[in-house]
Amino acid sequence: MKATLFLIAITPLVSAWNLDLWASDGRKAHMHARGGDSNGCQNIEFSPVINVNKAKFSPATDWVKDPGTFELYVNKNCDKLSYRNDGGTYNMKARKIRSYKVY
Repeated sequence: MKATLFLIAITPLVSAWNLDLWASDGRKAHMHARGGDSNGCQNIEFSPVINVNKAKFSPATDWVKDPGTFELYVNKNCDKLSYRNDGGTYNMKARKIRSYKVY
C-alpha cells in the first residue's frame, strides 16, 4: 500500500512535452501529454480555424524517451502536412492548422 501511495504522489511530478501554437489574431493553443508517448493525430477545435504563425515545441519528459518531432496539418485527422520540425521555437508564414501529431 505504501508503494501505491508513493506512485500516486509522484505522478503529478512527471514532466510532459508541450506544444504551443500562436495565431496571427492573438489566440494561443497549448497542447501537452504526460510522458514521451506519441499522442497520435489530434484535431484542434477552434472556430474560426487557428491561423498559426509561431510554434514552440518542448519535448522534454522525465524517465521516458522524449518525442522528437511535431507536425501541423491543414485538415482535420492529420491530412495534408503543412509543417514539421523538432524541439524549439519557430516563426513561420501564417497557415491554417486543424490538426497535429507529436512523436
